[in-house]
Amino acid sequence: MSDTIHTDTLHVIHARAAGLDVHKMQITATVRLARPGVAAETHTRAFSALPGGLGELVRWLLEHRVSAAVMEATGVYWESVFEALESAGLEPILVHAQHVKQLKGRKTDIADSVWLARICQFGLCRPSFVPPADFRALRKVSRQRHKVVRLRATLRTRIHQVLDGAGIRVGGILSDLLGVNGRRILDGLVAGQAPDAILAGLSGHVRAHRDDLGNALSAPLRPDARFVLKDQLAAFENAEARIAEYDALIRDRLAPHQDQLDLLMTLPGIDQASACALLIELGPDIRVFPSSRHCAAWAGLCPGNNESAGKRRHGKTRKGNPHLRTLLVECAHGAARTHHCQFQGYHKALTVRRGKKRATVATAHKLLRILYRMLTTGQPYRDPHTDYEALMVKRNAPRWIKMLEKYRYPTPDGAATLPDAA
Repeated sequence: MSDTIHTDTLHVIHARAAGLDVHKMQITATVRLARPGVAAETHTRAFSALPGGLGELVRWLLEHRVSAAVMEATGVYWESVFEALESAGLEPILVHAQHVKQLKGRKTDIADSVWLARICQFGLCRPSFVPPADFRALRKVSRQRHKVVRLRATLRTRIHQVLDGAGIRVGGILSDLLGVNGRRILDGLVAGQAPDAILAGLSGHVRAHRDDLGNALSAPLRPDARFVLKDQLAAFENAEARIAEYDALIRDRLAPHQDQLDLLMTLPGIDQASACALLIELGPDIRVFPSSRHCAAWAGLCPGNNESAGKRRHGKTRKGNPHLRTLLVECAHGAARTHHCQFQGYHKALTVRRGKKRATVATAHKLLRILYRMLTTGQPYRDPHTDYEALMVKRNAPRWIKMLEKYRYPTPDGAATLPDAA
């Protein structure tokens, strides 16, 4: 046996690499040039993060014939730098800040940029997933829409609080306070109408609750509460109008990907709005993730690994894309309430053993892996616990029997006779 020790060598992936330490107003850039037989040569320079500084940065990198540049994903500051490098024909590489973290006590902007340039040159960094430019722009629209939806839910709660604080407990009588009859009641309260006039304008759907509604509306509404209610209703209508505008823009931009949206909507718990949001977060090509497990890990829905000394400890779910994780958890709630599908039984069984929250995350994990398979194969969802043939017969049998009777074909009771041959 030989005692010779062969040391591992790092292979240069990019002979001319750059590392960018990006901040809000300043970018510290280091170019690392590998030369055969001698030590690597480095050049460091600081640039402004304003458009003029970005132009100087791009020209400086092109002068050094840089082929790739690495930067950390810090907030939203990296986005404009990434687009500037991408449009100039350079290869921008976005990395997770935790994966390239420097040692404490040795951290400066220059040291960070030098370290990023070094790991870029030897290919020691794992690039983060960055969707195409059009989907990056749609992400901002979709995420802002989600914030407006949350604002609308907050306004709905505040409207209930105004009425409950005044003793007008209409929200406990009507199933939807912001529905057609609920809006008529709210508009009447804002206009200062009498209870009888408000009740006269309601439809027959609430006829059984007219006495309870009259009792609830007998409570007085003070002028200050009426002013707050009017303001909250106006804000609620504004939020609904904004959501409709967001939806129209998103549907228009995703029109070329309608086939993928139709596939997603075959899954229980996913409607058109959530399908659009999921596609925007995942990007147009799901194959950028090698497998469904990689996709689930990126979304932060798979269990983390925590093993030491041969013992496997409890591993919490790892951090991932928080927006995609939130969307899938919401869809998992809807899938768990869908009758006659595998997700309902799966969620119920896990709830007994692990609790409702863990069961919901596990259902979201299962939902994402099925979604990955659907987008990869292009096949719609078919639930293994559903007999689709029996379901089709149950839905269409009455219509079929009526048509058989109409054209005098034998029916199950045998009353009709065959028609004469033409």
